[in-house]
Formats: sequence, C-alpha cells, structure tokens
Amino acid sequence: MNAEELPMILFTVIGQMSVGSIWILGLIHIYGYAKKMKPETIDRITNAAMYAAGPLLVLGFFAAFFHLGDPFNALNTLRHMGSSWMSREIGAGVLYGAVGLVFAACQWMGWFSRWVRQVLAGLTALAGLLLVITMAGVYFSVETIPAWHNASVWIFFFSSAILTGSLAVGVALMVTWNMQARRDAGGEAKLAHKLRLISDKPLTSELTALTTKALQGISLSAAFAGVVILVTYPVYIGWLGTGDAAAQEVAHHMQGPVLVVRLVLLAAVVIMTGMFAFMRARTAEKPNRAIAWIIGIAFALAIASELLGRGLHYEGLWHVGLNTTQYILGQ
Repeated sequence: MNAEELPMILFTVIGQMSVGSIWILGLIHIYGYAKKMKPETIDRITNAAMYAAGPLLVLGFFAAFFHLGDPFNALNTLRHMGSSWMSREIGAGVLYGAVGLVFAACQWMGWFSRWVRQVLAGLTALAGLLLVITMAGVYFSVETIPAWHNASVWIFFFSSAILTGSLAVGVALMVTWNMQARRDAGGEAKLAHKLRLISDKPLTSELTALTTKALQGISLSAAFAGVVILVTYPVYIGWLGTGDAAAQEVAHHMQGPVLVVRLVLLAAVVIMTGMFAFMRARTAEKPNRAIAWIIGIAFALAIASELLGRGLHYEGLWHVGLNTTQYILGQ
C-alpha cells in the first residue's frame, strides 16, 4: 500500500462514514415521526447520534489537508468548480461541513423551531449526498485508469457510507443508552450530561422502543451494505481480468492477502450485524452490554476492512499505456 495516499484513504473513508451516519439519523427521524412518537424522544436519539457525524467530517478534512503539497493553497482548488471534480469535491465538503455544523449547533442547543432544524437536517443530508457523488466522480472521471473508470467505484463508496455510517450511529446509541441507564441507577455521568449525551429525564419505554428499532435497522443496513460489497468484488475483479493490459495488471495485484483479509473482516461484520446484533436488538428491553460489544466489534472490523479496501482502490492507479510511479515502487 502506498503510504502517500494515506491522507486520502482516511478522508474518503471517514468522510463517507460521516455522511452515512447523517442518512441513518434521518431514517430514524422519519420512523419516529411515522410512529407518532414524542418529538422529545426523537431529539434524545438525535443528540446522541450527532456525535457520530460531525467530529468524523472534521477528522476527515484534517487528514485530507496532508495530501496537499501546500495546505495553505487549499482554497485555490475551488477555482475550477465547473471543470474539475476535485474542486467540486472540496466545495461539496465545505458545504456539507458548514450546513452540518449549523444543524448540529441548532440541534444541540435547541435553537429555532423544530421545523427549521428538520430543514437543516435535510439540507445536510443532501450536501452529504453531493459530497459522496463528487468523491466517486473524482476517480470515475479518469478514463485512462480502468480500475477507477468503472461502476464499482460508485458502489464501493456509497456502500461504505451506509456500512460505516450505520455502525457509527449504532455505537453512539449504545454508549448513550448505557450511560443513561447508569445515571438513572444513581451513577456519575457529569461529563456526559454536560455534553448533552444524556438527559435529566430517565429512560422511557418509548425511548427504549425507538432505540431497539433503530438498532435493528442499523444492523440490517450494515449487513446489506456489506453483502453488496462482497458480491461486487468478484464481478469487479473478473471484469478487470478480461480488460486491457492495465486492467489485468490491477486484477493481478489485487488478488493477494490484503484482499482476503478485507473480505474475511467484511464477512464477519455481515454475520455479526445481520444475525447476532439484529436478534439481540429484537429482544432487548433495556440497555444490553452484549449488543454493545457486538456492534462495537463490528464497527472496528468494518473500519479496518474499509481502510484495506480503500488502500486496494489506490493500488488501482495504473494508467493505460503508462507505468505509474506507484506501480514501479511496489515492485
């Protein structure tokens, strides 16, 4: 794996995770309102899950700046929005970060009406969609790199957002759910309360019901995204293997121990979320450490798998008719 691409590996994986968590949060909102649950109950879920979105994007952009030769010239990349996918990516990222920051601040502090906050949440989700589209477009638009100019790039990027975003929200919900139960039992949780992770009000049956339903949905969405990635890989590598010399070279280098480990980890995530986490969430009536461990471990494995997968993505930097520096250094 080329260490020079590590900043972009981190940026794309973490950025997509942040966007995915916003999408999952939106679905939880829609479900709560459809079931006519109290707005206060939905807000308590939202405040917890927001910690899985905002900080992730900040970390992603921090990593991306190390990819620039001179980080202080980053604003120059915005000059070519009409012709450059990279400029569009940076612009979409700034837009997503700005709208998301406003939404997070309003949600945490209770500013403006609930309707205004819902509009801001929708705009944040749309800005996140634009960010993932531009991320994929940066690579898909390079027609001279067969490994990138392929529909699999779109599948991998969007599936990664759903996989990691779902589990990030799941971890946030499990942490706050258990913290709230501990506080209700008389335990200390001053910092968590100050950060609005937990409330003065105790757990309610409605909050527990929404949390368990959210965890079931999160488990299924993560498992589904993992299956999509698993199914796409053999099709993708098979396509590369029947392509031109550049595509065949990438297929040859991809089929190694890194890919095996990536797929094994991903298969473990699918099994853990699609079976164990889902079944545990269905029967949970109170904060459950078993679910917390399952989702926490699945999240860690998913992150490791996606980082390996994104490393393989950059190993595809093989131009038609050209020997790239990355390939030569790998020999």
